[in-house]
Amino acid sequence: MLKNLLKLVIIAPLLIATTCENDPIEDRLVHNVYKANVSQEYSYSLNDTIWIEGRISNQVFNATENDSIFLEEPYPDDLSIYKFIEPTTVSNCKDAIDAFEVILDQGQLSFLPSCENGKLQAYPEFEENVDFYTYRIGLKPTTQGDFVISWRDGLLQNLERHEFIADNYPIEDHPNQIGFNSCGEVSFRYLNESDREFYFTVE
Repeated sequence: MLKNLLKLVIIAPLLIATTCENDPIEDRLVHNVYKANVSQEYSYSLNDTIWIEGRISNQVFNATENDSIFLEEPYPDDLSIYKFIEPTTVSNCKDAIDAFEVILDQGQLSFLPSCENGKLQAYPEFEENVDFYTYRIGLKPTTQGDFVISWRDGLLQNLERHEFIADNYPIEDHPNQIGFNSCGEVSFRYLNESDREFYFTVE
């Protein structure tokens, strides 16, 4: 009995080590973020189209293997569209996808069921012989006013974002902030701390 117990104590660690060596190591992937560009103007007419283009690398960094690999299924780029309103105590813009005719030029679109009028997801297409996935969306305005496009994670490449438009809609209790009302739920961003918003006017 003692001999059997001793054998078990010696063999058990070897069995565990063998089992662990056969377990697959899960890859740790470090994803890039979208880089977005919007038509440069800050003022548009009802006959114009505002074009939004987003790109993401077709490579993703595999931290487990310390190398880049091909990205087969890129995640979508999340963005929201709002119209500035007379400020309330907590917000100064409201979801406003319905103020535009949305034109899909490249990629696919999905409207988030949690707030179809405020949030959409853009799924890019793979560009053959190019190092990117790309989407391209047009917004043709049907309503006049001041608007803002806001990205959740994407990096806006426009150097001119026309922040001065937001200065006309100050929230008394939240200075230097934008209060986004998305289907009744309000979130905030500081004007001087976020580079994920593009402001424009439709005349």
